[in-house]
Amino acid sequence: MSVLEALVGLVTPPDCVACGTEGSTLCTNCSDRLIKPFGERCWRCNRLSSGSRTCASCRHAGGPGRVWISTIYEGVAQELIQIYKFGHVRTAAQPIAQLMHDTFGGEADYLVVPVPTATARVRERGFGHSELLAKTVAYQLRMPRDQALRRLGQSRQLGSARDDRLKQLEGKFVVKSHRAIIGKKILLVDDVLTTGGTLIAAAQALRAAGAARVDALVFAKRL
Repeated sequence: MSVLEALVGLVTPPDCVACGTEGSTLCTNCSDRLIKPFGERCWRCNRLSSGSRTCASCRHAGGPGRVWISTIYEGVAQELIQIYKFGHVRTAAQPIAQLMHDTFGGEADYLVVPVPTATARVRERGFGHSELLAKTVAYQLRMPRDQALRRLGQSRQLGSARDDRLKQLEGKFVVKSHRAIIGKKILLVDDVLTTGGTLIAAAQALRAAGAARVDALVFAKRL
């Protein structure tokens, strides 16, 4: 969050998306009551999986080895994402990142990398929502951060069919600097998981650039 945004927040504190209480876009009480934990499950098939590891049946897809997911994309969680991405309420990054922080079950030796937002969406919204979220998550987890990935093309995935989304993302990410990635454990950060195509494409690009391991931390999954 910038200094200007912090000052605006002091002058006009945000209201809780669930109960309207002033002070946060999601108050602690509503977070505890209304955010349903996703639990330790495989990110692709939803089967119970210790440590949120990708199960044996889903490893062939080539995505991250572990994906920690905070909650299901519904109810208050969905409203929070909507006001963050489309309502331009940047302060919502704080409670979203806090929930992601509380979900994370790995070690502190990752390099945090955001799944990059398409430049057309950045111009449309006025900010890169994934980049801001990754910055906030990295700060809370006390991990280094690098905008190591670049998205190719401007394909809009919102509302696309599953097969179309997967095809759109084939080869759509490139690593800006291999030197920053080689031998590193990468923690991809994204807001919403739908088909998984984004995580697969990003993980493949990072592994090809020499990453030692790629895992991910996501706020919500669409079921």
